[in-house]
Amino acid sequence: MISINTPYEAQIELALKAKERRRWLKYSRKKAAEISGVPEATIRKFENTGEISFRQFLMLLKAYGDLSVLDKAFENPPAKTMKELIAIAERERK
Repeated sequence: MISINTPYEAQIELALKAKERRRWLKYSRKKAAEISGVPEATIRKFENTGEISFRQFLMLLKAYGDLSVLDKAFENPPAKTMKELIAIAERERK
């Protein structure tokens, strides 16, 4: 498993995974562009540099799989101690 420490590393890792998924689906960049609505040049740039608009990233994510993977993006982590569990319960009561 790769440890992602910076936003830049996350960009590069997501770009690599997107390229792998596109290839796994047997989509050319042209086909991916047709399905997603993201221009082929943008897909190429994303795969090579990690640069893409958030909206276009979501369009690719939908074309390559399922947007529901983002459902957990901003969830609070589970409590690790009893003290954290009590603090969470207190916040929810307010």
